[in-house]
Order: sequence, then C-alpha cells, then structure tokens
Amino acid sequence: METTVYEDQAKALIAEMKQLIEAKGINNGNALEEAGLSREIADRIFKGEQLPSLSEFLALCQISGISFQLPTVETPNTPM
Repeated sequence: METTVYEDQAKALIAEMKQLIEAKGINNGNALEEAGLSREIADRIFKGEQLPSLSEFLALCQISGISFQLPTVETPNTPM
C-alpha cells in the first residue's frame, strides 16, 4: 500500500511527540487517560499501526506540551 507525503509527515510528527512524552517521563497511562486517549490506541499510534484521529492528535499535543495559536479575524456586526 502506497503512503502519501502527508502520512509520512504525520508519522514523523508522531515520532517527535513520542520523544517529547518520553523525555517528560510520562510513561504511565494516567496522562493519556486524562487527555481522553486509551493506552492501547496510543501504543498503536506510536508503533505506526494507525494514524490518530483529530481528537487523538490533539490529545497527544496536549500531553506532549505542543500548543496551537490560531489566528483570529474580527468581522463587523453589520451585514454586507
């Protein structure tokens, strides 16, 4: 099965998240469960057996300390 560029980039990003989590010493499943991610799913993701869903990805970001700053756009209250 052929992988896409995005899948390869996702796997590389997941590997970096795994390193961050291990460097922080988060080895138990408590942090995973608090973020809404089961240990079994996390193991499959870290082994490269499956790509995370959006909610799983955001949970891994939360655990590893990666934060997002989304831009905001102010729009007027008057209709166009």
